[in-house]
Amino acid sequence: MKKTKILFEVWAFIVVVLICLLTVLGFMLNNRSKDYKKLEDKLVENAEKYVDVNFLYPSEGQELKVTKKELKDAGLLDNLEYKKDVCEGYVIVTKDKVYNYKAYIKCDKYTTKGYKK
Repeated sequence: MKKTKILFEVWAFIVVVLICLLTVLGFMLNNRSKDYKKLEDKLVENAEKYVDVNFLYPSEGQELKVTKKELKDAGLLDNLEYKKDVCEGYVIVTKDKVYNYKAYIKCDKYTTKGYKK
């Protein structure tokens, strides 16, 4: 009976430690993702300016792709990197009653879900 109680306590301790480690790991990954999300926001912000200046609004049901290179060439974007992790990216602009902007980036350590070359 005493061995069973000790074994239960050991397993309970292991489970608590694993839960704590997984929680810490989750927060670390979430913080890293937030920094890359800021890059996506930066890309969207500059794509909105680019579309406005050049009157490139897509028609309903169509989409427009604005690349990082186009934004750099227009002088709207200087770099797209986080801690020396240089990223490629683009923004897809669609119209479904309102204009929607969705950024996609590909870096060494992060890629937006749905990114296509």
